[in-house]
Amino acid sequence: MKPLLEAVNLCKTYGRQTVLDGLSFVLSEGTHGALIGRNGSGKTTLLHILAGDEEADSGTFRLMPWTRLGVLRQHEILPDEGTTIGYLSGNSGKPEWKCAKLAARFGIRPAELGRAPAALSGGYQMRVKIVRMLLDQPNLLLLDEPVNYLDLPTLLLLEAFLRDYPGAFVMTSHDREVLQNVCTSTWEIAAGKLVTFPSDVETYLDWKEEQAEYTRRTNRRVRREMADAQAFADRFRAKASLATRAQSKLRHIAKLRTQLRELGGALPTAAFRIPCPPFTAGTAVRVEGLAVGYGSAVVAKDIALEVPRGAKVGIVGENGRGKSTLLKTLGGTLAPLDGTLKWWHRADIGFFSQHAEDTLSPQETVLQALTRAAPPDAPAERILSAAGAFLFREDDLEKTCGVLSGGERARVRLARLVLQEHNVLLLDEPTNHLDAETVEALAVALKAYPGTVFIVSHARTFMNAIVDRLYEVRNGTLRHCLGTYEEYVFDLANLAEEASHATEGSSAGVSSVSADGRAERRELSLLARERRRSQQRLEEKIKKLDREKSEILSYFFENPTDYAPEKSRRLSEIEEEMALFEKEWLDLEAKAVV
Repeated sequence: MKPLLEAVNLCKTYGRQTVLDGLSFVLSEGTHGALIGRNGSGKTTLLHILAGDEEADSGTFRLMPWTRLGVLRQHEILPDEGTTIGYLSGNSGKPEWKCAKLAARFGIRPAELGRAPAALSGGYQMRVKIVRMLLDQPNLLLLDEPVNYLDLPTLLLLEAFLRDYPGAFVMTSHDREVLQNVCTSTWEIAAGKLVTFPSDVETYLDWKEEQAEYTRRTNRRVRREMADAQAFADRFRAKASLATRAQSKLRHIAKLRTQLRELGGALPTAAFRIPCPPFTAGTAVRVEGLAVGYGSAVVAKDIALEVPRGAKVGIVGENGRGKSTLLKTLGGTLAPLDGTLKWWHRADIGFFSQHAEDTLSPQETVLQALTRAAPPDAPAERILSAAGAFLFREDDLEKTCGVLSGGERARVRLARLVLQEHNVLLLDEPTNHLDAETVEALAVALKAYPGTVFIVSHARTFMNAIVDRLYEVRNGTLRHCLGTYEEYVFDLANLAEEASHATEGSSAGVSSVSADGRAERRELSLLARERRRSQQRLEEKIKKLDREKSEILSYFFENPTDYAPEKSRRLSEIEEEMALFEKEWLDLEAKAVV
């Protein structure tokens, strides 16, 4: 396989912390790599260097002449002016119908294409970034947390796309299940070093533990032999008849010492308990006829639910359907547009927003940020204990929030929430940016938390471990889903696969994932298939006209002085016909059943 990128001895240091220490590797065709490591280990830094967004302190890397690089950046800001389709077309140089065709594969419909990119929800913004990257037809992708903010249907689509992607990619993700499903090799950064392994993440972690256990057994055997030799030397070194043997034992000990293998110390893992003031049993919140939205724009209405205290509630649904809006309304950040919403009188609500990183001042240290969030009477020991539980100790406490990685900032925000001791938690995508170990620790803590929890998250393993009741935002309202979260995901995956086959990747396939009943799904599939055939016929006509247009333009380029009015007239006709066919293609896309 041809190499696409080569790196030699890359080093990067921030202050006194070395995050990359002499990394050398080659990325070749066909690489589907999972880049793993703890928050702050250097994963995003490495991707930034390879993307050209940041410079290494030393070392070099080079892209091969045949490499076409595509980069997905976590914190890229999309424009707040113009339309999404205009942004995709203008930045890629592709006609709008081609941009809309690819956008449809990721569930971006005409309604979203007509809005400004920055006005879309976080999930749709991530979809737009993915589509914009793929429009350049790269053969090497650098994907920094591509699943952040994606809803389940789009996540399943992205997984299917990456599994079959013919090019190479390296991706980071806090969701181990995604990495396991799409990656065939594993790259881990730890203590500044890079380890590569030619298999999936779970196999790598098993191999890593086997190696550690073998090293532990070897070290125990060597130390026992050293202890026996030392005991002999101590006992007989004073005896003339055995002094020579005692010296030999000492030399043997020195030799054995060189055989001891270094065993990397187990990295600390966040371990914390979420405190909760005591409460009695009863209803936590009762909602009737609730309508949520912004201003006069209703996102969802006729919402009714009653949740007991101590319940762990999952809110699911496609992006842009109102999950975050509902959570903000429950938390009091948004006022209800209609209906009633009543919490029990002792409810103390803590809210974790997916877009609240600006609550951390870049100039504040970690310790100052935690102290500011803690209750006024909280002792310093309690603040330091919370900081330590989220892996902020000693020098880490003096780091300013502006230099923290995304995962470290998320840990600071979680520590602030824990310090405030709420009996209700509303969590909007709390796992974004966290490493897998911290996500597992958060799941354990929430499972043991006696209070009430509402969670919006796409992390399947995390949700399955916590949620005991499930609601889906769909068709402008909220419905109670019977069964477990695992059953919901299983049904959704089956419907997504069925719809995907029926529509060959069109947007109707994404939309029909949520349709009720086999008859309705079959009807949607038939409509989508017919629409898709019409679009394919238009695509063939456009391609044929484009070839004819190229031939005429080539003739004029080679014969600039020739007078050819018929060719000029035909060129004008071709441009008019192409514009008409492109409009028909977009109109068909707009009629997709949603």
